Amino acid sequence: MANIIPRPAFFKNVDGKVWFSKKTAIYGEFCEVAELFDHLIPEAVDAEENSLTFIVDKDIACEGYKIVCNNGDINVFCADKAGALYGFMTLVQLAAEGESFDAVVINDAPKYTWRGFMLDCSRHFWSMDKLKQILDYMASIKMNVFHWHLADDQGWRIEIKKYPLLTEKGAIRKGTPYSVAHMRDKESTYNEGEYGRGLFYSQEDAREIVAYAAKRNIMVVPEIDVPGHATAAIACYPEISCDNRIIDVEPHFGIFKNNLCCSKPQSYEFIKTVIDELCEIFPAPYFHIGGDEVESEQWDNCPSCQALMKKEGLRDHVELHGYFNNILVEHLKSKGRQTIGWNEIISDKMDQTAIPQVWTTRGAEKAVEWSKTKGPVILTQYNYFYSDMAFSLIPLSKTYNYSPYFEGFEDANILGVEMPQWCEYIPHDKKFDFQTFVRLLAVSEVGWTDVKNKHYEDFETRVEKMRPYFKSIGINLAPKRIYCGNTFMGADNMTEEKRKEKGRFLWSRNPYYELELLDY
Repeated sequence: MANIIPRPAFFKNVDGKVWFSKKTAIYGEFCEVAELFDHLIPEAVDAEENSLTFIVDKDIACEGYKIVCNNGDINVFCADKAGALYGFMTLVQLAAEGESFDAVVINDAPKYTWRGFMLDCSRHFWSMDKLKQILDYMASIKMNVFHWHLADDQGWRIEIKKYPLLTEKGAIRKGTPYSVAHMRDKESTYNEGEYGRGLFYSQEDAREIVAYAAKRNIMVVPEIDVPGHATAAIACYPEISCDNRIIDVEPHFGIFKNNLCCSKPQSYEFIKTVIDELCEIFPAPYFHIGGDEVESEQWDNCPSCQALMKKEGLRDHVELHGYFNNILVEHLKSKGRQTIGWNEIISDKMDQTAIPQVWTTRGAEKAVEWSKTKGPVILTQYNYFYSDMAFSLIPLSKTYNYSPYFEGFEDANILGVEMPQWCEYIPHDKKFDFQTFVRLLAVSEVGWTDVKNKHYEDFETRVEKMRPYFKSIGINLAPKRIYCGNTFMGADNMTEEKRKEKGRFLWSRNPYYELELLDY
C-alpha cells in the first residue's frame, strides 16, 4: 500500500511513473479545488510536464473518486466537488516526497457519511488561525464534519446579540484547575488567574469559519449544551434556572447541578432565541443540543417542575428531560434543522427524528435499540475516541481498531463516527497537537475505510513514513513510543489493565506527564 491516509478502498500499481507538481497543468471540472490547495502541490523542479484532468462521472458514489494514470497524465473521475477534493488530496500524499510515483488506479469512497471532529472551545478558547489549521488538516485526511462545542459550565464562547452578557460575563471564569486531582479538591488553587475575558467568537467570526469549512467540504455543526452544563448561561441570566440563585461561571471542571428550568417560559425563550440566532449563521441541517450529564436535584426540588411533571404525566426526571428536549426538537424542525444530542437524550418518549451521539458504554445498549427501531446514531465511545486521554489509557491501536460491531451496531444504522477533543487540560497548541493530530489520522481511517481493509501495523507504517510530510504542513504528530502507550518505565511489560491503571493515576495528577517526556 502506498503512503495514503485514509487507506483507499481499491489500490493498484500499474506500469509507468507519474509526476504531480507545479508543472502539472490542471483541467476540467472542479479546478477550484486545486486552486484552493495549490500550496500543497510539490515544486519538484526536476518534474516533467503533464496534466491532471477532473472528469465528472455520476456513477461514482458521493464523495468518492477514481484516479487513473495514463502515459504520465492523471485523470480524476468524480461525481461531485467533494470527490474532486479527496482525489486531489490523495495525489498530494502520493507526491509528498516531491518525486515521481508509480502509476496507480484507485477506486475510493467513504464508508460513513459522517466523519467528524468535535472541538471544545468552552474550557479553552482556540484562535481563528488554529481553527483554520484544523479545518485544513481535516480536509487533507477526508474528514467532513466540524462539531463546534461553544458553551459549557466554564465559558460561553459565541456572541448572541439578544443576550450580550453571555460573552461579556459568561466567557470569564476565575481560574482553571491544574489537574483532575485539583478538580476534585474544590479548595485548590488554580494554575492561573482569570481566564476568558474577550475570548469568544463574534457572529462574523463564526460565519467566516463556516465559509472556510464549506470550501473544504466540511459542515460546521454548532453545539449549545442544555439543559445541564449551563452554569455560564445561568451566571448571566439566573431567571432561566429553577431557583434564581446568583452564581459564578464555574472555575472547576466536572458535573454540576445548574440546569435550565424545564417549567419556566424564560428558559425556552432563552434557548429558542439562541437557536434562532445561530441558525442564521450555521446553515448545516443539524443542531446539537448537548443533553449530557444532567443532574436532577434542582428539578427534584423545584415545585414548578414537579407540578409540570404531574400535569404532563411524566414519571421521572428522564421523562422531564425528554419533555424539554422535545420542545427544542420541534423548534429546530421549524428552522429546518434535525436535532443531535449526547446519548442521554434517549428515552421512550423522545422524538424519533433526533439523533443520539453515543459516548458512554452505559448508553450503548439503548443506542443499539434506538438505531434498530427509530433512526441513525453517531458513534463517539469515550474509551476509544476521547483524545484528551493519555495514550497509556487509549493507545493509538485501540482507537484505530474500533469497530461498531463490538456493541452490535449495524452499518445501515450508523450515520458515522466522531472524535471529540475535550479541552479541560489542553490550554495551548503544543498540548493540542500532541493529543489530537495522530489520533485524527486513526479516526479518519475508521470513518473512511471498510473494516476488511484495515490493518493496524500497516497503518502505523504509513503514519511513520508520512511523518515528514505532515511536519512539512505544520502538523506535529506524537512520537511512536508515546502513541503506543508505553509512556512510563515498565509499561511495555504490563498487561493492558495494569498499564491503564498506572496511566490513569499519573494522568489524574498531571495531565501533561506524557507531553513532558519529549520536546518536539
